Amino acid sequence: MRKFGYFKIGLFVISAILIGISGVIALGLGSIFQKKNLAETYIEESVQGLDVGSPVKFRGVSIGKVEQITLTSVEYPTRHRYVLVRFDISPNIFGFPVGDKSDKALEDELQYGFRVRLAAQGLTGVAYIEADYLDPDRNLALEIDWRPKYPYIPSAPSRITQLSESVERILRNVEELDSPQLTGSVEKSLAAMTKLAEGANLEQIGRQANALLSEIRDTNRQLGVLVHAPELKSALADTAAAAGTARKLMENAEKPVGQLLTDLPRVSESISHMALRLEAVTADLPQTSSQFQQTLQQLNRLIVTQQEQIQSTLESLRSVTEDIQEFANESRKYPSQILFGAPPPRSEVFGR
Repeated sequence: MRKFGYFKIGLFVISAILIGISGVIALGLGSIFQKKNLAETYIEESVQGLDVGSPVKFRGVSIGKVEQITLTSVEYPTRHRYVLVRFDISPNIFGFPVGDKSDKALEDELQYGFRVRLAAQGLTGVAYIEADYLDPDRNLALEIDWRPKYPYIPSAPSRITQLSESVERILRNVEELDSPQLTGSVEKSLAAMTKLAEGANLEQIGRQANALLSEIRDTNRQLGVLVHAPELKSALADTAAAAGTARKLMENAEKPVGQLLTDLPRVSESISHMALRLEAVTADLPQTSSQFQQTLQQLNRLIVTQQEQIQSTLESLRSVTEDIQEFANESRKYPSQILFGAPPPRSEVFGR
């Protein structure tokens, strides 16, 4: 019985070991036969902290892992000493196949600024590959003289590299500064400023500034009085009224002007008829003038031939006029003569 129990225990252990080995083999075979979407990049800096199996992230989201880290001279015949990093990216995670070299979608994304760079994970020194869209003009692709085996995604300098390069550039600029000359220029400037301050009459400048401020205050006060003056308000009101009156005049003048513009064609036609009549009258003037001259000549001949008769007639008219005047005078003096005739003759008996 005891031997049979040991047999069962041994069989159980062997079965568990076989099952474990089978699971490991199954998982390994699954990863082996699984198709990978490989891409590669080249980095011109230290990749300390990056290992095979390190994650590849896009804005914090894991999209793949690093498959190989080596130098470019190992894989390609080149003298460039870049670090070659190949990584596997999940298929269609970006909506386009990253691992397909024949697809042009990746080239369009690279033109938009799709880049990868080395990033540090916390303060432990562990690094990973970070993918993101950057400025393509400031993050140009490295120069290569070979044909990549897998789709090539250009790399950008890491933030640590950018920071160190900026610090080095600042230090180089500081080293290039001519400190003695700069110090001498500063001392000369301070001496000139001191001399200027000593020679300037600060007290007089202060009095002038105070006087200027007083004048500005007086001007502002006068402006305030002028703005709030009733005359200005009445002037503005009169201006508004005048503008309204002018507007009414323009509105009232629109109708007469319109009527005048309407009557202009008719007036122009009347003027044209009048001009035609004047032309006709002007054409008849020479004939009328000749007839008038003939009439004057006939009248002149008549006066010359009948001059004596005309003179006698005029003398007769003159005498008749004198008699009528004398009769009128007598009538005023002796009105009775008109009714009863002349007075009786003088009497000889009494001598009167």
